[in-house]
Amino acid sequence: MPDKELYNITLENQDIIIRFNRNILAQESLTKFLEYLELETIRVRSHLTEEQATILADEIDHDMWLKIKHKFVG
Repeated sequence: MPDKELYNITLENQDIIIRFNRNILAQESLTKFLEYLELETIRVRSHLTEEQATILADEIDHDMWLKIKHKFVG
């Protein structure tokens, strides 16, 4: 077992401070993880119903299709 901890978590006021050696995790992976945490926080706080989410997703799909349609249809 290593002498040094792999990570250290400190609570300071409203902040959580996590320290670990930068060689443990690629910055890209850390960025993806933090983006996931941000999205999960938004999801938890959201009052969007499943039906509203489905409607929104359909609207996004439709708008995206209008933007890329020319690439697939002659």
